[in-house]
Amino acid sequence: MTPPPAVPRVLATVSPDIQRRVRAILPECELRFVASGTQLVRALDEARCDMVIVEMHFDESTAMAALRLVLLREESFPIVCVRSVPPARPAPPALGALRMALGAANFIDLLQYPDDEAANARLRAVLEGLLPD
Repeated sequence: MTPPPAVPRVLATVSPDIQRRVRAILPECELRFVASGTQLVRALDEARCDMVIVEMHFDESTAMAALRLVLLREESFPIVCVRSVPPARPAPPALGALRMALGAANFIDLLQYPDDEAANARLRAVLEGLLPD
């Protein structure tokens, strides 16, 4: 008998304000939310992960530090950066460099999508396309 397919596990370093939206976008995934780089590393050590979502605030260093920790592991899961807060000032050049380094498919600006079922379904299709088969 063939075992059922594994539920995709997604690790998300997002603010509490965005957790509800991530749940709405990925209702079929096992989601684990972490709030620090230490929690992120511990979660990656504890269980298999199919995707990491990092919320980006380009005027803070914590998201970039978390991203650096994930990239240093050289594991083969996709990393998706999301922006959910408008910048207090024009986006720095790091945004363009980050898009180039990760690939445009791995950067989602939630500010460009209304928080409704239709937009969440479009985002779900994008993210599910990045998950392993």
